[in-house]
Amino acid sequence: MTGKCNMDRRSFIKATAATAAAGAIMPNLASAATSRLRVSNWLPAQHHMNSHALKNWAAALSDASGGTLKLAVDPAPIAPPPAQYDVVRDGVADIAYHVMAYTPGPFEIVRGVELPFLSPNAEIGSQAAWDWYDRNVGFDKEFDDVKVLTLFVHGPGAVHSKKRITTLEELAGVKLRVGGGGVAMSEALGATPVAMPASKAYEAIQKGVADGAMFPWESIKGFKLGELLSHHLEIPGGLYTTPFAVIMNRKKYESLSDDHKQVLEDVGGAVGAQILGKAWDDADVAGRAVAVENGSEINSLGGSELERWAERVAFMNDGWIEKANARGLDGAALLADLKETIAKYS
Repeated sequence: MTGKCNMDRRSFIKATAATAAAGAIMPNLASAATSRLRVSNWLPAQHHMNSHALKNWAAALSDASGGTLKLAVDPAPIAPPPAQYDVVRDGVADIAYHVMAYTPGPFEIVRGVELPFLSPNAEIGSQAAWDWYDRNVGFDKEFDDVKVLTLFVHGPGAVHSKKRITTLEELAGVKLRVGGGGVAMSEALGATPVAMPASKAYEAIQKGVADGAMFPWESIKGFKLGELLSHHLEIPGGLYTTPFAVIMNRKKYESLSDDHKQVLEDVGGAVGAQILGKAWDDADVAGRAVAVENGSEINSLGGSELERWAERVAFMNDGWIEKANARGLDGAALLADLKETIAKYS
C-alpha cells in the first residue's frame, strides 16, 4: 500500500508540475502559429498505438500548447519498422517511434531495459527507463543525430502459442515469432526463433511459419492474434520489455518556436513516458480480456520452473554488462541502478 501511495503522489506531482509549466507559457501560445508535426506510423490502424496511445499523447501536447501544437499520424506506413530512425533523421517525417531491437548495433546501452524479468508493467518500466537512461547515459550518446522526445517500453513479454506451454520441455522446438532481441533468448530456452517485425506476426502464424509468438498481452487484440493462438504463458517481469524511442528530426525541432520546444520538453520526457506506458498497460488489459473471452488457457510461470527459465537466460545480463563496459561504462553498476530505479517507481 505504501508503494502505491508513493506512486500516486509522484504521479500527481509530475502532472501538477507539467500543468504549471504549460500554464506559464499558455499566454504566449494563445496567439502562436499552429505547428503540425508529421508522425510516421508502421502499426495497423486498429492497434492501440494509433487508437489510444498516440491520441492520448497528442491530446496532452495540444492541451499544453493551447491547441497550437498538433500531431498528424500517417494513416499507412511509409517505411518498414527498422527504417523508422532513418525516416526521421533524413527528414521524411518529423517524428517516429523507433524500436531499437530492430537496429541493435548503435543502441546497445538503452536496450538494457529490454533484459528479462525487469518490469512489472509498462507504466513503471517506461518511467524508470527514461529516468535511468537520461540520468546515467544521456541521449546524445546513442541518439546523436535525432532529438529524443521520450522513451517508453511495452508490457511484460509473454509466450502465446497454438499448444500448451508451461515448461522448457513443452517449449522445445516450438517456432516462435520474436523481435531482433529475442533470437538468442528463444534459442537458449530451446525454442526455434522466427525473427520478424511485429506487424508480420499474424501472417506468419496463419501460414504455419510460426507456432506462436513472444509478445505482451496487447498483441492478442492489437495484432488479432487471439484469432490464432489459444494458449498463453505469463512471465512475472516479462521475458523482455521492448524499448521505443519517440524521436524527432533535429532540423524540424530547431525550427519550432521556443514555446513549442518547451511544450515538447514538458509533455515529453518522464511525463510522455508515463502517458505512453499507461496506454500500453491499458492495451494489455484489453488483450488479456480477449483471451479470457475466447476461453483460452492462461498459465503463469513460477516456482522452480521460473528459476529454470531464469538460469537459461542469465547470460543475457552478462552479455549486456560486457557491451556497456566496452563503451566505457560500468555495466554492473548500471544494471543495478536500473533495477533500483524500477523498484523506485513500483
